Amino acid sequence: MQRKVTIHIYGKQKYTEGHEDEQELITLGTYYERNGVFYVLYKECDSESSGLEGVTTFISVKDGVVGLNRKGAVDNRQEFNKGVLNRSIYSTCFGKIWLSVMPHLVECDLTVQGGRISLEYDLFVDDNLVSNNVLLLNIKEDPQ
Repeated sequence: MQRKVTIHIYGKQKYTEGHEDEQELITLGTYYERNGVFYVLYKECDSESSGLEGVTTFISVKDGVVGLNRKGAVDNRQEFNKGVLNRSIYSTCFGKIWLSVMPHLVECDLTVQGGRISLEYDLFVDDNLVSNNVLLLNIKEDPQ
């Protein structure tokens, strides 16, 4: 059964040049479990700071592996599996970029009512380390 949820997203990046960025977003989405896989679906709405206006983000979680798929103004599919390098192409209207993620922490505490996804990973662009990242998602069922 699909549930309407509130998703609190927190992201932090530590760049190799030494500076840091943080973002927080609270958005509405859909959450459900099917055949042992949890799914989270939401639309990006923070257009100015993220450049992701109109992008739909689809997250799947199975056996401790997190899949993140974005469609719209950008197109990208990443997989977060602790200790496993994942390479993908990040497509935008300006062109394509090779992205890789090396997850150091992948924790998922999900039930049918919601839960938490915690990721810590290194981000590479064209095989060059760009940043160390933290991504936290808290998913809470909306009261009816």
